[in-house]
Amino acid sequence: MPSTTKIFDTHIAAKLCGFDSVGYADLVSLFFQVKLSKEHQKADWSKRPLPTSLVHYTAKDVLYLEKLKDILSKLLKSLGRSEWMEQSCERIRRKIEKSLSNPPYKDPERIEGFQRLDPLGQSILLEIQRWRQELALSKGIPPFKILKTEDLIQISSISSQGESVLKIPAVKQLEKNTRYSLLQAIEKGKQNGPHKEPLVSKPFYFMDKESSKRFEELKNKRNKIASSLGLDPGLIASKALLSEMAMDPKTIRQRLIENDKLCPWQAELLGL
Repeated sequence: MPSTTKIFDTHIAAKLCGFDSVGYADLVSLFFQVKLSKEHQKADWSKRPLPTSLVHYTAKDVLYLEKLKDILSKLLKSLGRSEWMEQSCERIRRKIEKSLSNPPYKDPERIEGFQRLDPLGQSILLEIQRWRQELALSKGIPPFKILKTEDLIQISSISSQGESVLKIPAVKQLEKNTRYSLLQAIEKGKQNGPHKEPLVSKPFYFMDKESSKRFEELKNKRNKIASSLGLDPGLIASKALLSEMAMDPKTIRQRLIENDKLCPWQAELLGL
């Protein structure tokens, strides 16, 4: 699997520079006085090969990217925030690599409707989600172009009850070979048996009086720092992160950084 060595996120860079409008089109308009076309934004980008018009649109869309990177890099350097940018982009790079090495079909919580199924249906869903992902990759198209997630839920539910899925409209529309491979994936899901792994729920943070006090202190400190630096407070730390900090003030810095929830520069600003 190819790895990303380095990235430069213009959205993050613009935020670190203190701009309010940080979209690519907004930045191109600001620095180059050019209005980018939105003509093909809703086109079918899954077509292969891409139509010539879309290829030309893509080329024009990134025409200013390198120059924009240079401008933002100089601004960051003048503000003394180049290191902040490097840390932020490196954190994003690691998260991208982690998501690539752990595809969505391996994470039940990321499959909408998973919890509504019985254990056997969950097992089938995991298998056909894997089947859809691998088929989409082989064809170079988005997974929903094969079957929508709601179709997968319906297929899993019906299959777990021992009923045929061939009457489902979405299944009937599949090519013969694709339909056959789907049926094989369903059978494999049944052979795997009922899904037994417990779902990992998102942590719920109950703050006592002391934690609530620390939260307010952290929030006020964050807001004051953000105002003095001309930054969006959420860029320094979200309210969810402030809650975690308030609940665990002793070990939170190391844990948040290790889990790629926070960069060292953010922790230093907050005095963690």
